[in-house]
Amino acid sequence: MSKKSIFSMILVLVLCLMQIVPTFAANDVKILVDGEEADVNAFIKDGTTYAPIRYFIELFGGKVDYKDKTVFVDTEKKSPVKVTTLIENSNNSNESLTPEHGIAMYIETEEGNILFDTGKSANYLENAKKLGINMKETDCMILSHAHYDHCGGVKDFVEKVKPEDFTLYVNDKFFKYNDKYHHQAKPGPKLDFTDGKPGYTFIGIDFDEKYLNENNVKVEYIDVDELKISDQVSIFTNFGKTEKEKLNPAMQVKIDDEYKLDEFVEEVAIAIDTNKGIVILTGCSHTGIMNIVDTIHEKTGKNIYAVIGGTHLIEADDARTEETIKHFKELGIEKVGLSHCTGTRAVEMFEKMAPDISFVNSTGTVLEFK
Repeated sequence: MSKKSIFSMILVLVLCLMQIVPTFAANDVKILVDGEEADVNAFIKDGTTYAPIRYFIELFGGKVDYKDKTVFVDTEKKSPVKVTTLIENSNNSNESLTPEHGIAMYIETEEGNILFDTGKSANYLENAKKLGINMKETDCMILSHAHYDHCGGVKDFVEKVKPEDFTLYVNDKFFKYNDKYHHQAKPGPKLDFTDGKPGYTFIGIDFDEKYLNENNVKVEYIDVDELKISDQVSIFTNFGKTEKEKLNPAMQVKIDDEYKLDEFVEEVAIAIDTNKGIVILTGCSHTGIMNIVDTIHEKTGKNIYAVIGGTHLIEADDARTEETIKHFKELGIEKVGLSHCTGTRAVEMFEKMAPDISFVNSTGTVLEFK
């Protein structure tokens, strides 16, 4: 018998018991669970006991969401998921690991293991080894967008790890718009992706479709808004756009020898369905972190429990960052793991305005969702 069937039987039994409990002298009724009083309001009216159905559903492992005057009840118990950040700009938890500008995350589920982005070099592979992760057990790789600091370790994975069978997932426009540059109009500070001099700096990838074919890499091109790759994991793309989160004019893509504003049409994010709600993993959020979160929230109809990864608030002013924090609070997001391109100022604002939900998701951070 499936977990869902067992849960349904328990739920029906609970509802029946709620109807036959005899009338007590007082209007309020105590509900004890394993000998402890539950913090719910139950009462008796006309001989019938009333208690919040949401409490009983969540007590037995279900999930209840309310959206657009509709109640969504999910009775399927989700399997645990483990997310390890293999590399990121900072290193706050494990001195033996190497940080670098970029990000790579490893997702372990009962249905398979996923590598999300690869940083800019092979360093994430050494970190994985130190963390006891066998990269040969990777079932699929997902690349968030075609920048060097997210795809720089792809060739190292293909040539050094050589898993027996894995699938690479990218947006169907990934290779069409991969000739990417950072444009600097006037002299500025030296950064990981620019020497500070005016001009165009290449920040794209070092492999193409021919390379993948020559190395027998199986590629799945995402041509839909949501691609479900397992019962719990989906890849989302084609995010909505708003005036609140404008594209950075310094990010350019070269098309037919002409530089144009990069709209990051190939960007994807991951949504993991857990018992606590949807966990969103992002690479850089060039299309806007609020746009990404809102799109996934609207398309799933489920509450967003956590947002982990790059937010690209490094280029945002205080007003936009503050609006992002307020928006996350309004959505009821309980965990925000800030990484990579979030920026020091944005991290400080999150820690000040939302200290109970925000943290730095750095190299070596391990998160388990049960």
